[in-house]
Amino acid sequence: MDDNKTPVQIYFIISLLGLWLLATTASFEYKSTPLIITNIFCSIALIALGLLCRHKPTAIRIWAIAAIGIWLQFSPLLFWAPNASSYVNDTFIGCFVIALSITLHPMPGYSLKEMPTIPPGWSYNPSSWVQRLPIAFFAFVCWMLARYLAAYQLGYIDTVWDPFFTPGTKGVLESKVSKAFPVSDAGLGAFAYTMEFFSICQGSTNRWRTAPWLVLVFGILVVPVSIVSIVLIILQPLVVGTWCTLCLTTAACMLIPMPFAIGEVMASIQYLRYSKEKPFFQRLFFGGECPGEQPDTLSPPLESPLFTLFKSSLSGLTFPWNLSLSIPLGIIIMALPSALGFEGLLYNSDPILGALSIVTATVSFSECLRNLRYLNCLIATILLISALISWNNYPLFIVCLHAILAIAIALLALRKGPILEQWKLNIQ
Repeated sequence: MDDNKTPVQIYFIISLLGLWLLATTASFEYKSTPLIITNIFCSIALIALGLLCRHKPTAIRIWAIAAIGIWLQFSPLLFWAPNASSYVNDTFIGCFVIALSITLHPMPGYSLKEMPTIPPGWSYNPSSWVQRLPIAFFAFVCWMLARYLAAYQLGYIDTVWDPFFTPGTKGVLESKVSKAFPVSDAGLGAFAYTMEFFSICQGSTNRWRTAPWLVLVFGILVVPVSIVSIVLIILQPLVVGTWCTLCLTTAACMLIPMPFAIGEVMASIQYLRYSKEKPFFQRLFFGGECPGEQPDTLSPPLESPLFTLFKSSLSGLTFPWNLSLSIPLGIIIMALPSALGFEGLLYNSDPILGALSIVTATVSFSECLRNLRYLNCLIATILLISALISWNNYPLFIVCLHAILAIAIALLALRKGPILEQWKLNIQ
């Protein structure tokens, strides 16, 4: 990285953020000695690194600044910031520091001056901004919901809203499961969504080959971590004994972006697998060229009408009627124990299997992972077996209903549906 790529004023702003942190730590009522001490050290480090980067903004120094920003996001949770002002102050400064140190900088391996490109053999650019903006939007929504829930857990507000369930959101946030965490689990979620948001914003529109490591980190945050979080949320009635409206809303907002993220992750994996231009780890961390790639003339500019942007963001996604129908069936399976008031094996398994069938159908909207739909056949088989081995423990109606739903989900998974895009790398 050199100074020609980054306005020197940014480094002064980073130093000013260090001064801001130092001043606000002294003027706000922090009431937490560990938090005060760590803020002082962070502010001094930001001031020093910002001034040093004016002359030589090395990658190590930039990553050190980013690490301080990440710590400022996490430290109010670790030390249980005693009031809202200290929590907001540290996390917002942390956001600005991360944005200035990474998101606005071309890191090693990136080349922001390069034209965006389409992987050879693909019919669209999976790293285009129109592909990433929907994911960023839902990550931001999840962040706002998590911050609200964290405000209650940290004691900044006295009540929390839930229009449908009792004790609902309050019961979940005060449960033994939540209190078992050393930090606010909702605040930890907000921290994760912050990292996800910045991983979406970082990198150029051809980062599928210029920063494969970043795309893989982004993919881990969006897909596996989200799946685990969704399943944990769905387990709430099983473990806590109540649903949580805002938690279910968060789960939906985590689920929707998954198929949008699959294409870019797949492109980076294919590039790392088939390209032999450099040794693997050099390609992973520093990227490289990809023979046969084509200029991206298909992705519309961000000034285009919203409908045009929305239509382009759906590249690589199709919504077959059979997979779409699997989602309400999965919701019905999840709701059966609460609606019909039964317990036992099916009470424990229905929320998990219903949630997994919904996740499977949603992720299968991505044309790259359309074959994942067959997982619903396995889920349906487990559901059917659970109903049959519990034959003597439930009314015939409940057993038959489970059998019908299981067979329906399995049959709906058989049809592939339309594939409109090309997404298999073909290096010339």
